[in-house]
Amino acid sequence: MVSTEQAKFTRAHYMSLPEGFRAELLDGILVRDPAPASWHQVVVAKVHRQLMDLVGVARTVQSPVDVFIDDHNVLQPDVLVLSADRAIRRGDLEVSIPVLVVEVLSRSTEKRDRDQKVQIYLRAGVSEVWLVNPHTAAVEIHRTRGVEHFRPDDRPGSEIVPGFHLDLATLLDT
Repeated sequence: MVSTEQAKFTRAHYMSLPEGFRAELLDGILVRDPAPASWHQVVVAKVHRQLMDLVGVARTVQSPVDVFIDDHNVLQPDVLVLSADRAIRRGDLEVSIPVLVVEVLSRSTEKRDRDQKVQIYLRAGVSEVWLVNPHTAAVEIHRTRGVEHFRPDDRPGSEIVPGFHLDLATLLDT
C-alpha cells in the first residue's frame, strides 16, 4: 500500500540546505520565495532601526535570520526583538523565541503570514506579532488574547517593548 501523505520536511533537512538559500519551514513544508521588493525592505529597515534605537543592537535582528520553533517550523521574521536576557552573543548559531515579531506584508506572502505564521509565533510564545501592511497603511497587533487593528492615522504601540510606537504616515513616507 502506498501512502498518499507527503513526508514532512524537518529541521535536519532544513539545516542541510546551502547557506543563503532563502526559505522557511512551515508545518513541515519548505516554502521558498524570491527576495522581497525594494520598498518592502525600506519599511523593514525603518522598523528595525527604530527598534535598535530602543532596545539595542544585540536584541533586535532584521531578516534573514532563522527562528527555530520546533522540528517542523523554522521561520524568518522581517524584524524580531529578543528578551533582555536572550541578547545575541558572538558565536550564537540561532536565536531564541523572540518577544516581538514584525512582518511587513507583501502581496505574495500576506495570506501565509496572517493565516499560518501568526499562529505558529503565538503558540511558540511570542508575545506580540505585528503585521504591517505598506499597501493599506494598516497594522495588526496579534497577541494570544486577540488582535487589534490600526489605520493610517493611528499610532499603535507595544505592550512588550516600552516606547515602541509606529507612526504609519512617517514609516511609509519615502
